[in-house]
Amino acid sequence: MQRGLGNRGAVLPLVAICLAVLMGFAGTAVDIGYWKYQEREQQNATDAAAVGGAQQLVYSNCSGSAAQAAAWTDAADNGFPNGGSVTVAVHNPPTSGAYANVNCAVDVQITRSGVPSFFSRLFGRESVTETTEAVATVSSNSNGCIYLLNPSTASIFNGDNVSAPWCSMLINDTATFNGDPNFDAAKIGYAGGAPIENGTTFTGATPAPMLPVQDPCPEIAGCNYLTKNAPNLSASSGCVSRTYNGLVTASLSPGCYNSLIVNGCANVVFNAGTYIFNGTTVINGEQNVTGSGVTLYVTANGSAPTFNGISSLSLSAPSSGNNAGVLFYEVPTGTQNPVFNGTTQNISGLIYAPGANDAIFNGTSGSYLVIVVGAATFNGSSAYDVASPPPNGSLIQRAVLAQ
Repeated sequence: MQRGLGNRGAVLPLVAICLAVLMGFAGTAVDIGYWKYQEREQQNATDAAAVGGAQQLVYSNCSGSAAQAAAWTDAADNGFPNGGSVTVAVHNPPTSGAYANVNCAVDVQITRSGVPSFFSRLFGRESVTETTEAVATVSSNSNGCIYLLNPSTASIFNGDNVSAPWCSMLINDTATFNGDPNFDAAKIGYAGGAPIENGTTFTGATPAPMLPVQDPCPEIAGCNYLTKNAPNLSASSGCVSRTYNGLVTASLSPGCYNSLIVNGCANVVFNAGTYIFNGTTVINGEQNVTGSGVTLYVTANGSAPTFNGISSLSLSAPSSGNNAGVLFYEVPTGTQNPVFNGTTQNISGLIYAPGANDAIFNGTSGSYLVIVVGAATFNGSSAYDVASPPPNGSLIQRAVLAQ
């Protein structure tokens, strides 16, 4: 009997050892789950920091040094301030990997030491170090080309022959489509009431409800620059007044105009540069109006140039520099309505007048164009043809997570 009791007692140490091992495995599993949770939170902060840094590149056209500060700020806002046990390393451009030396990309690595353990301490592991990484880049693949931002003013498409198969038309209110024989667009969205479709043939997308869209100006580098860097209009800035009547060729120079009157000239040439309109502007009845590398800037006191009754209108925005891509810019507080009303038109770049609620477009063709206004009327005396943006060449840029 005593031997039997002794044998049974010998099992107890084995049970204790097994329980200790099982508890150790269970405890380690708990620690691993905790570490994975902390790593996920850290990865979220890393992703946010990379996107925040890339967003600054959107604003600066992939130049400048603001990406690092923005990434640090976003990392701190998500619980990982740079310093102490946390290191936030920001590289613009990245120094390795698929986006190495790409100026429009940001690489962020967050390393955190001293992530505590609980049950693993029994095995001598008191903490671990976790490292997470993310790369964000600037994407230029937006196909938005017409933004009608006013939520309470309808727009009109009147007899247009629209050929814009890669273009999204985004309407915050509603619109009337009146007798358009061929309306071909990639997307037609409205956030207000259902549009009136009066005899229009939609060969691409048909109007569909959407959520309201925001002003895309902050995501267009040239537009964002002009918003943040208003011209100096002090007396020393040299604003002038000019009148041109009945000339064979009126050759205009960039600069600031308190008044610009052009009447009945056979040819009007906008030489390359920025034109600031700070007063009355009339351009009326000309035969040919041309300009390459031009930005037309309308101040709060200026009137928008109205290209009315032009036989041939050909204007393009600068391809480089601070104003790159911006053909027409009116300050957001302005309410002047741009008018592009010519028999033959070839205009390219951004037309930005968010406070204009009766802008007029009478047909354009052949060039990539982005229109951002409150509301507009599109008349169909000639085809409205918005060429597709080149691959990854949209004026509208966004920060996206790449890896």
